[in-house]
Amino acid sequence: MANPEKLYRRLIEQSLNQQPLCLGEDHWPVSIKLGSDRWINAKMEALVDAGLITSQVRAGKKSWNLTQYGHTSLSKKHDLCYGTMRVRKILKTQQDRSGITLVTFTYYIHGLPDWAKNQSVRFANTDLDNLVTGIDSVRYQANFSQDNRGEKYLLNEPEQIDLLY
Repeated sequence: MANPEKLYRRLIEQSLNQQPLCLGEDHWPVSIKLGSDRWINAKMEALVDAGLITSQVRAGKKSWNLTQYGHTSLSKKHDLCYGTMRVRKILKTQQDRSGITLVTFTYYIHGLPDWAKNQSVRFANTDLDNLVTGIDSVRYQANFSQDNRGEKYLLNEPEQIDLLY
């Protein structure tokens, strides 16, 4: 019989990586009317702080363009992505009364770039900050069942069971 832990790990990682870990800004350059959208301004200035973009003001508009470092950091999706979630350690597997196998695990982010560790970028991007803060400590749970041939499959996306506030 195949190693069940390897199977769980593979199926969990397939699920985790269906949604890439990216900032969600895929159109460059970005520009706003000067003084208008403070939220976008704050997020962009965090990327300036990390060296990914530069800003300039011209004719009542503020715009941001990628630096060479920013260009090399763009993913194939033309977005600033910060790695992929991977299973660090499977902490526990247990079967409940209905035959569902509950797998509890911790994670790490494979390929986490230096810019994603920048305090300004993390402060401006709470999803990124929560994921980086939770590396090796936040537990997730994945629920598995098996079909009539005995093949294990994931019932739903892994869910975070520890909250960091």
